[in-house]
Amino acid sequence: MEEALLDLPARSDLLALLRTVVADLAARRGFSYDAIDDLRIAVSEAATFLLAAASPASRLQLRISPSQDGLAVGISTDAVTEAWPPPGADRTLAWQVLSALTDEAALALDDGTPALHLTKRSSPAA
Repeated sequence: MEEALLDLPARSDLLALLRTVVADLAARRGFSYDAIDDLRIAVSEAATFLLAAASPASRLQLRISPSQDGLAVGISTDAVTEAWPPPGADRTLAWQVLSALTDEAALALDDGTPALHLTKRSSPAA
């Protein structure tokens, strides 16, 4: 599998598309059902976090890259913001959910725009 990139309007009604794409790619990589579900929820939570914290954004981008032991997922917006990450972001419920569902989670700036980077290691499918 090569890197996959999905670029779409920054609208909450399109989050199901992000969840579907990441679930499909994780399934193709042999993730367990539980790991796929964790990743779907994490991607949805990360995108929602970005849309709420980095408004206004017109585009949302999902980048999924295979790694030796799983998937690396980057979610970013084209929002221009002076304060990223928002103060206290690492103490929010959203951040706790992201940290619990992934093996690694990080707030980042990608080319000066808000982003979240997630890593999920694969576990054998049941």
